[in-house]
Amino acid sequence: MLKKMKKVCCVAAAIVVSVCSFFGCGKKLPEDEITVYMPDGAPAMAFAKMMLDDTADDGITYRVVNPSVISTKVTNKDMSENADVCALPVIAASKLLGSGENYQMLGVLTSGNLYVLSKNESVIADFASSQLQDLSHLIGKTVGVMQINNVPGMTFKSILNDYGVAWQELTNDTPVAADKVNLKSIVDATQIDPADTSVACYVVAEPAASVKINKNGFTSVCSLTQLYYKGKIPMDCTGPSYIGYPQAVLVAKKSIIVERKAWIEEFLTDVKASGMALTSEIIKGAQIVEAVQAHLEDKDYKTTLNASVLSWETIGRCGVGFVENGLCQGDVIAYLQRILAVNPNATKLPADEFFYFYKY
Repeated sequence: MLKKMKKVCCVAAAIVVSVCSFFGCGKKLPEDEITVYMPDGAPAMAFAKMMLDDTADDGITYRVVNPSVISTKVTNKDMSENADVCALPVIAASKLLGSGENYQMLGVLTSGNLYVLSKNESVIADFASSQLQDLSHLIGKTVGVMQINNVPGMTFKSILNDYGVAWQELTNDTPVAADKVNLKSIVDATQIDPADTSVACYVVAEPAASVKINKNGFTSVCSLTQLYYKGKIPMDCTGPSYIGYPQAVLVAKKSIIVERKAWIEEFLTDVKASGMALTSEIIKGAQIVEAVQAHLEDKDYKTTLNASVLSWETIGRCGVGFVENGLCQGDVIAYLQRILAVNPNATKLPADEFFYFYKY
């Protein structure tokens, strides 16, 4: 549990914090209050235990937002209006903040929660027989891809490139090609029509993937982590290491890192413990949803997380777990280089100053 930060504010201000800090009522927070923003979904799950332990006077305000607006929480010209700490897709974080001037990356928050789902028996058999060494069996087929121009879609495109398989994005005017993998954009898993046989398989994220598996009869044919390594995930038993590809990373204002170094490092210790609490079943699905729902900035927005789906197995597939930069910096750079090979305008390689290093 984080040590309570000393607050220089009057009783009236304390009342404002207790009523408003959790619900985004628009009133200004005390000067020393730290705001932590995160998108709904797996990144929000990473903070579930910390949000359950949240109190009105602990000096931290957690806010969960629709993933579509998370980038706006770090791009205000007035830095005082921006998040102090924020979870962002790695592609956006590097593109928007990679200079290290205003924000630094603290580490990777979520990794590898994307999966390929299918109901097509021949497609399922093709994935099994190929042992993920080959993806040519997808040529001529249509694959539904969520967030096609963000981490999910860009990661899958980079994988197809790595396998040497041609692909194209389908638009209203683009016919299905017989000599390429045809990528169909979907916003998220809610747009999947189980009866649509024209789509061979889908690339979607957990925990939404488990909803489709449990309710609509889909099979998880593989994870994108397996495809990222062409079916052979490397194992390193010599010590702590990072395996996979980064999705959400955690950033903090450089000014806070400089001025409150001890606080930041204690906070990160709690972030790591919060992630471990998920996989050790210290908190259950219902508690996760309760924590997220209680900290939504927009009370008209409903979390996409569903307690009935968040089994121990599904939570494990969500890829939540904080990894410090000392273990993952090279992997983050390598991943971004793959993304840039797909689209040179998608992101930017970050400066060395973007990465903050510390020891537990």
